[in-house]
Amino acid sequence: MKTVLFNSDLEALIYLLIIGIGFYLLNKIINATFGKSEKVPLKQKIIVNFTVKIVTVLVIVFFIIEGFPLVSSIDPTGTYTAVLTGAISTAIAFASSSIFANFISGIVLMLIRPFEVEDLVKIEGDKGIVRAINLTKVKLETFDNIIIEKSNSQVLYSKIANYTVKLGKKKTFEDFKSKIFAPQDTGFKDMYEDILNSKKEFENNLKRAYESFSTKYYPKLYNYTFRMAFPYKGFRVIIDKVAKLCDLYNQKNIFRIKPQFDVVNFNISIIVKFRLLTFSSQKIFDFQPKFANDVYNIIYKYRCS
Repeated sequence: MKTVLFNSDLEALIYLLIIGIGFYLLNKIINATFGKSEKVPLKQKIIVNFTVKIVTVLVIVFFIIEGFPLVSSIDPTGTYTAVLTGAISTAIAFASSSIFANFISGIVLMLIRPFEVEDLVKIEGDKGIVRAINLTKVKLETFDNIIIEKSNSQVLYSKIANYTVKLGKKKTFEDFKSKIFAPQDTGFKDMYEDILNSKKEFENNLKRAYESFSTKYYPKLYNYTFRMAFPYKGFRVIIDKVAKLCDLYNQKNIFRIKPQFDVVNFNISIIVKFRLLTFSSQKIFDFQPKFANDVYNIIYKYRCS
């Protein structure tokens, strides 16, 4: 007959409860101390939490199979127990395969660091602020105030656009400007004089922003762009109204620099790209939808008139 760890099922049950409560308290202690420490890298937190959870499952399964006399009496030779152990191991392997994949993906994300918490990003078309990077998933709050959870493996193989610019050490104005503009920024189209003036104003605003920093290192800058389609009919009137709307937002000091716009394409409509610059991702999160809606209302009003 197979040897078991305890003399009775009651004794085994008591020890199993003690072990279960012990691991539960251990998880709580780790989350309350080690897990919340800002000095510990997120990568190490993930490894520790994952390891504790796996060990907890394996220990409990071991005590259930090897500790209860009832299991031994049902299977005195240990044959069915071996089969059951193999089945459980296989089930755990299949069940945790996605966990392992997400865990490894999480480690890769920690190494390449495509974004951090509170960064403004677009992941496979979903735009928003990264609210949390957990053991196996990333939480993203969209502009519609919807929390989307994406697995780390899904994020790793997705197209990611990060609107956050790490300016780093303060150098020259040209270096400051080159970090803000993306390679696809080809400059303003010389379509109307007011757009050219907007370009000059933008340059002056950037210089003032550059000169306002007395510290050695810049804070993060959020350089958010989006595009909207304008009709050809009444475009000059509409774009003048949009320019006044940008002035209004600038007067209210909602963003760091007055919202800028740039004509970037002509097709069945005129495509205008807007640029919002601020040092607070929350400001873009709170006010970009309203700004875009205000622009749309101007377009709709004059398109239907």
